[in-house]
Amino acid sequence: MKKLIVILAALSIFVLLNSCQKDQLQSPAPQEELALNFQDLAQSLDLDVYGIAKELVATAEWPVEVEMAAGEVETRGIGVHNYYRQVIADDIAHYWFTVRIGSGPYSRIAIHRVVKEWAPNRPINTSKALFFQHGDAKDFVGMTLPGLNSPSTPRDFGMAAYLAKNDVDVWGIDQAWNLVPDNVTDYSFMADWGLDKQQKDLRRAMGIARLARYLTGSPNARMILAGYSSGVATGFAALNAETQIGQGQRNIKGFIPIDLAIKTDDQKMLNTFLAEYYRTRELLDNETYEDFIVFRMLGQLGKEDPDGESPIFPGFTNMQAAMFLGAGLIYGEPHSHFLAGMRENDFPVGFQFLTVDQWLDFMQAAPLYEPAQFVNDYSVMMTGIEDSPFDDHFAEITVPILNLAAYGGLGYPSEYAFSFIGSTDVTHHIIQLLPDDQGMLDFGHIDIFLANNAEELAWQPLLEWIEEH
Repeated sequence: MKKLIVILAALSIFVLLNSCQKDQLQSPAPQEELALNFQDLAQSLDLDVYGIAKELVATAEWPVEVEMAAGEVETRGIGVHNYYRQVIADDIAHYWFTVRIGSGPYSRIAIHRVVKEWAPNRPINTSKALFFQHGDAKDFVGMTLPGLNSPSTPRDFGMAAYLAKNDVDVWGIDQAWNLVPDNVTDYSFMADWGLDKQQKDLRRAMGIARLARYLTGSPNARMILAGYSSGVATGFAALNAETQIGQGQRNIKGFIPIDLAIKTDDQKMLNTFLAEYYRTRELLDNETYEDFIVFRMLGQLGKEDPDGESPIFPGFTNMQAAMFLGAGLIYGEPHSHFLAGMRENDFPVGFQFLTVDQWLDFMQAAPLYEPAQFVNDYSVMMTGIEDSPFDDHFAEITVPILNLAAYGGLGYPSEYAFSFIGSTDVTHHIIQLLPDDQGMLDFGHIDIFLANNAEELAWQPLLEWIEEH
């Protein structure tokens, strides 16, 4: 262990000196961002992020442009286990790695990278970088590259591909529950898979991504984090944790929370998340640690047996159930829904900004379960029904923030949370296309990623904010 500490300390000094030399050639990050402390970072994350970053780079055959200090970091048997690269379009590639983060059978996360290349396996070097944290029921590809899962959607459609085409180096995570095989029947391992594990695994993945970027020639700077839906809760929990560690251990330089009211004074919305708290509390009290996700079942039944009776929504056909999940009142009053719908007799019969087939494809590409403890933890944070350790230091969070939301999603109620946050550089971008009294037909929670006009309404403003920060 002493050898590891000495090597990590030497690496920290080397990164600082080498980054300062690059200062003459590039517009650098602030000095405190350059002083990345490997020793403290490894200890705070209980993971050798430098060793895994080196494995990632070697596995993907990316050229190393920064030779670190002599000596190898001991990896403790944890590292990269699976990998693939796929071309999305022209010079845009998607990399996917499975990384083991512990000794348990399902102690794995996936790390993704979507990046422009000047040749195969030769990513561009760029100062623009984003790390994406998904929300409930989905993974990185499902949200940011939906064209890869849908034969009815262009292959290169998605926020990650759009940003990569504009020279943003896009990274992301699949949380561990996305990698659990479908045939598992005993979910007791999920008992403690709550918000603490999720925020820690996010920070681990960001540390690995940051170091991999630096090793291959991009600036050694913190990254902008984007979190979607419950990923907003994970992101704020990570920022909350980073306020309590040194500057040399922090990896988040800005945050883009996407469509979640992490705190709310809207009683109707509060009631929705209180119901989630009580529902998952009952599961946990009964030692049921997995929370069933209906997406895949509804998508499959909608395609294979559209006229059959829905097992989820009694009185609906399977297709009606799929349509209601898409454009019905999902998050409660006044008008929060997933997709802007087209309605007949006050029931959704289609969608304004994507096809029914695209929606069914999206639903089918979902895991079966996620941890009930995670849902319960973020419900506590949002409602305040119990004391939460994940919001104790919100006032100490000072990074720049872009609050991106949809009027038909969580919308304007998302703004209330920022009265608790210490950041002074806060921008609100709420997408609203219709008058206030037509919220049920307006741009929705998932439209931000699937709508045929999402590039103009959501992704371009997000890109502009990244370029300014």
